[in-house]
Amino acid sequence: MSTSTDIIDAHVHLSMPGDSSEPIGSVEDLVMQMDMTSVDAAVILPNPLPKGMNPEKYNEFIADTVKQYPQFVGFGSVNPLDGAKALKELDRFPSLHLKGLKLNPLLQNFNCDTKEMEKIAQKCNDMDIPILIHSYFPFNTQESERLYRLVQNHEETVFILAHTGGHTFVDFFSYVERRKTGKDNVYFDVSSISIMFRRSPYTEQLTWLLQQMGADRVIFGSNYPKYQLVDALAAFDELSLSFSESQHIMGKTITHLLNL
Repeated sequence: MSTSTDIIDAHVHLSMPGDSSEPIGSVEDLVMQMDMTSVDAAVILPNPLPKGMNPEKYNEFIADTVKQYPQFVGFGSVNPLDGAKALKELDRFPSLHLKGLKLNPLLQNFNCDTKEMEKIAQKCNDMDIPILIHSYFPFNTQESERLYRLVQNHEETVFILAHTGGHTFVDFFSYVERRKTGKDNVYFDVSSISIMFRRSPYTEQLTWLLQQMGADRVIFGSNYPKYQLVDALAAFDELSLSFSESQHIMGKTITHLLNL
């Protein structure tokens, strides 16, 4: 699907038809923005649904969209609190050609250290699909600690940490230290965070953290439609990364991870 020089936005959301919640992400607008910014491909993520709501239709919507647009790659979602139902829905991911699982503990009202989440993590390992999980927990260091323990307990499961912890990104040096000991199951997703700290005193610190982690474990994303692709790309360009590092983060890393 992709080449070594493709630019891939690995964190975008699309709204289902009939969903009027703001901001609205439409296929037409996303394609237009991709064309305007020379973004070659995008990973489509569902907006995570609370317990009891039906993720099946959303997952099918993403699967159908990916069929129509070859420049898209799809992830699905379940709610760990749905227990056996969530595990059963995960079984459908291969037939829907969904490449990974998107979770958000805040919006889905679960903690990262629950038995249900442990089962989801093990299931994703068995299926060889990554978990892209929201990792920005304002005023809640306990959930950050729970996420770290989850990652530790499932060293064979791949985790993509969306937003690299937000304003707590310095704490993510713990993941850098893990990698130095050979624990290599974590990727950083820089969606939102590069814009949050754009033109701030923290930009250099963020750049340093990403370099310490290694460009082969960092992934670019915009978090469209919350942010426009042009703004996400401009913010990323302002990080003091080398050309080689940028190439990995902008496409090579996610291409290798998802076998695109």
